[in-house]
Amino acid sequence: MLLFVTTGGHGYTVKRLVANGFGSVIPECRATTYDTLFGAAETIHATHIFTDIERLYPWELRLAADLHRSLRELGIACLNDPARVMCRYELLRSLHAAGFNPFNAYRADDAPRPQRFPVFIRFEAEHRETLSGLIPDQAALVAELARLRNNAVPGRGLLVVEFAGEEVAPGAWRRFGTFRVGDSMSVDHATHDSVWAVKRGKVGVATEQMYEFEQMAVTTNAFADDIRRAFTISGIEYGRADHGLFQGRQVVYEINTNPTLGGMHPHPSAVRMRTQQFAHDRFAQQLWQIDSGDGSSVSLPLSTERKKYSRRELAMGARRP
Repeated sequence: MLLFVTTGGHGYTVKRLVANGFGSVIPECRATTYDTLFGAAETIHATHIFTDIERLYPWELRLAADLHRSLRELGIACLNDPARVMCRYELLRSLHAAGFNPFNAYRADDAPRPQRFPVFIRFEAEHRETLSGLIPDQAALVAELARLRNNAVPGRGLLVVEFAGEEVAPGAWRRFGTFRVGDSMSVDHATHDSVWAVKRGKVGVATEQMYEFEQMAVTTNAFADDIRRAFTISGIEYGRADHGLFQGRQVVYEINTNPTLGGMHPHPSAVRMRTQQFAHDRFAQQLWQIDSGDGSSVSLPLSTERKKYSRRELAMGARRP
């Protein structure tokens, strides 16, 4: 059995897994929240997958790390130690320092002076679209940060990221998603869009040749070894890396510990439908590899760290974007 631990209001990401509507045979999955587990007297025998690390408040992060340690001491399998998982800023800085990514990131409230342009501005802990277009130079960056502040967007919580992307064809941009599930890697899909800030993709951008390339990359797990290194640096044992080709190498833009896991989506390309099915089946097999426990109850002692916080403070965790 698998138990996904999410922040309040963000369990929709695993809704299809819990409802057994993923499209491939998977272990029994359940979901709970940090708010529930922080004050709980018991949990279940199952692999606990800690997600949404970037959405946790600092005090919640300490409780989550303490909870993870308590569960491990009980012999319960856990993925994603909150004390070790890198969130977006630390991850991008570390990938750059390790020579994995050629681009860097900076905190917007730290008077950033990027080493290379263009750059763009985004939220650090959210998965929304970028807050800016591509910014060409330092003067334009200073002006854009001032404009955001003047429009009631504080600098704290924003990142300035050096741009690193290439079109795969005129008017076509591509980003791959690769999962890590325990020790296994799975190149899952490509997203094609007509703009550089690839998000959900746009039907009609990719050609049949692009779908054939996606199929090759997915079925051969083409980038798995490269992206595994980024996961190792990040400390993330479960999640999806978003990455793309830049100057002849794969670069990682982020690793999401709570990616949305949907079912099979109809698509006009038969090649892409076969690729989706292959990726779903392989991901399901990898979920079986981390499956453990029978779902029976197990006592969860309330640690000294978690005893420090009142019910009122624990309830604050429900108030998040």
